Amino acid sequence: MSAVHILDEIVLQPEHIDSVLALLDTPYLPGLSSRQTLSLSQRWVSPPVRLAAKPNTLWLLWTVTDIYGYYTMRGTAGPDVAAFWAAVDKLCLHRHRHVLGDAGQPLPGPLEDL
Repeated sequence: MSAVHILDEIVLQPEHIDSVLALLDTPYLPGLSSRQTLSLSQRWVSPPVRLAAKPNTLWLLWTVTDIYGYYTMRGTAGPDVAAFWAAVDKLCLHRHRHVLGDAGQPLPGPLEDL
């Protein structure tokens, strides 16, 4: 089974980018050691410039070991994870999570079929 990638798309005003990154760096990322299946692979901002009256999108790319790791990650997320995303929600205009897998792999059925 191949890795699962999670791409968080966070649309926000440019003045909030540093605040979201600070929340990510402390305390969220240090807490990942307790959720060993998840790691932050990359973070980007688009467009890579500040434009008048236009928001930016912060993209966070996470890697999870496999589909089992994905469900483990979701099942073990505690109040610290909820608090992080609640704080991000206060700073962003909206966000969307994309869960991605290798298109060449067969799609598994429901969790009980795994």
